[in-house]
Amino acid sequence: MRIKKSPLILHDFYVLDSKYKFNDPGNKKVNIREIFDAYVIDLDFIAKEQKSGETFLFTKISINDIDTSLLGYIMFVEGVSIFSFDKNAILTDKEKSDFIYISGLSIAINNLRTYISNVTSSYPFGKFQLPAVDVGALHADKKKMLKNRKKN
Repeated sequence: MRIKKSPLILHDFYVLDSKYKFNDPGNKKVNIREIFDAYVIDLDFIAKEQKSGETFLFTKISINDIDTSLLGYIMFVEGVSIFSFDKNAILTDKEKSDFIYISGLSIAINNLRTYISNVTSSYPFGKFQLPAVDVGALHADKKKMLKNRKKN
């Protein structure tokens, strides 16, 4: 089937910050898959619309940075994905927001997933593949967090 192009246009992606540490298991025999499955992964994001009409979607992923005693990788990666909309598309503000926070966020996460996978492929435990993310749940959690902040 032929694809229908989205009115959301990805212009670029940049890694803004990246930190890495490896907790060596020493001589212990370990199951790398079990270690990877136990990782605590935190993701945060914020979109900032620019006067130029572009939207900068900043996305951060932290892996094991709270419990640094876990074996293997401790990582932090922050990136920015730069989007705009097709000038011929007629979209409501809600539709634009949905494109940014659903499609755009999925794209941004995938960009970071690729970066993490590429970086870790040269490290002792080999490639770490960021698991699939429930973007709808992530977005709902973000809304809840922002709502609670406004109350306080």
